Amino acid sequence: MQIVNHSDNELVELLQNGNQNAYETIYKKYWRSLYGYVYQLVGSKEDAEEVLHDLMLNLWLNRQQSNIQNLRIYLFIAARNLSNKFISSQVNLRKYKEYQILHEVFENYNTDEIINAKDLSKAIETVMSAMPDKTYQIFKMCKIEEMPVKKVASQLNLSDKAVEYHITKSMKALKAHLQNHFSIN
Repeated sequence: MQIVNHSDNELVELLQNGNQNAYETIYKKYWRSLYGYVYQLVGSKEDAEEVLHDLMLNLWLNRQQSNIQNLRIYLFIAARNLSNKFISSQVNLRKYKEYQILHEVFENYNTDEIINAKDLSKAIETVMSAMPDKTYQIFKMCKIEEMPVKKVASQLNLSDKAVEYHITKSMKALKAHLQNHFSIN
């Protein structure tokens, strides 16, 4: 049951006292504008929903300890902070996935010659940008987004073998370019 005709300050006070209806009212009142804001920051429907879920869960779980002076400002600052934390985790995840890919590429290669991660990232970007669109798309889906071959094949209306061909092609190109790049430097 939604509480109507209450100010934000009254809703916060009711929330802090454990009133679930106040929580639901806050959710319904701010969800749409928070969603739009978070979506602009993270760029994905699913990710925006995840950030908002975390925000609202934290609001409820920390209701007694929170010191909310202005509910709207509090929610938007919390949304911004959680979005930034999410984006940071995605950047770290991407770096980790790049590391995994490089580990796969250089399994039998002496990586002592690799000096600079910045050079390495630049070299990877060079190879990826030179790949044909379909090969790049499949590489990204399989190796960076970690989608299974069958799912990629289904989404792109290709056979599993075709997807595996593009993965092999991209890994060979990546390995060749990186070996040339780092043996020259």
